[in-house]
Amino acid sequence: MAEVNIFTAGPARALFFYGQNLIGIGKTLSDTTFSTEITAEEVRGGPGNMLYGQYFHDSNLTVQITDAMFNLQYVAANLGVDVEHGGLSVYESPRDGESVTVAGQITLTNTPIAFDGSVIGWYKKPADANWSIATIAGKVMSIPDAQIGDVYCVKYFYQNANAQSITIKAQYVPRVLHLVLINDLYSGSAANVEASTTAYGRLITDIPQFQLDGAQNLAWAAASAATVSLSGKALAYDQSDTCEEDPVYGTMTQEIFGQVWQEDVIGLAVENADLEITTAQGEQLIVRAVYGSAAASNRIDPADLTFAVSPTPASTATGLNVDNTGMVTATGEGEGVISITLTGYENVAPAYAHVTVGA
Repeated sequence: MAEVNIFTAGPARALFFYGQNLIGIGKTLSDTTFSTEITAEEVRGGPGNMLYGQYFHDSNLTVQITDAMFNLQYVAANLGVDVEHGGLSVYESPRDGESVTVAGQITLTNTPIAFDGSVIGWYKKPADANWSIATIAGKVMSIPDAQIGDVYCVKYFYQNANAQSITIKAQYVPRVLHLVLINDLYSGSAANVEASTTAYGRLITDIPQFQLDGAQNLAWAAASAATVSLSGKALAYDQSDTCEEDPVYGTMTQEIFGQVWQEDVIGLAVENADLEITTAQGEQLIVRAVYGSAAASNRIDPADLTFAVSPTPASTATGLNVDNTGMVTATGEGEGVISITLTGYENVAPAYAHVTVGA
């Protein structure tokens, strides 16, 4: 049986997908807050305006995520744009290199681009307080009255093909991502002290449609690092691959390391326990596992079950047989009983199916 006393602590790790592309792995999250809410309307009436029920609407699943490390992909996703190769850069000497004049000119390392409509740069001697504007032709900056060998500090804008950039649009729609949050689980049992100090399992929250809220506050301060926000809300979606008709926001899965599902089974149930077949056509038994703790039952893979024709009561159907997939067949009319057991778990009582064979 699964451990009852478990707890979860610390921020989650996160996987961010855009389509099928894994655009980020959040290993340095400082905050992951999972919040569900729904608005309730009361139904009241009668003497004293008594409460007879409640109607619920406007549900939300909100996740607040903060990453301690900067990632341009996250900012781009919030702004609904792509990260592009190449971008605006500023050449600054002497940090980026020395600038020595030759006959009143400086040959620049990069090809400058226009600033405010003109291809210009700025220069000053290291001891000067103010910057002056210089004209640029091609990759040559002209500095009036400069002497050969003079050293100048220069600045200019250029397009850096090695950089990455995003466009900050005035009107944008934040990206819809596929978000997976992974939280560690720990043992809270006094009898399991060693396991309480290491991860005992994982809690995996899968939100296939998670739209970022578009709010980004990059705060640079002397005493702190700028964090990146990845907060947003889940969008409802239909599960087209199941018979579930109600839209959902996502799933949350508890995974205990080393646990096998058979340990939680308290009984077996056969969906088609009263089976009617013919000598020409058999039918496959459908078996469900019944769990404790009010957990929902589910269908079991026949590979985890053992099927057999029960010797008591003796079968009156000629050639009654069941294979390892639960397929029941017979060659003659009559009745019989099939027993089903959970392979390797004798403590779980077997289930039975009554078979009636017709012509």
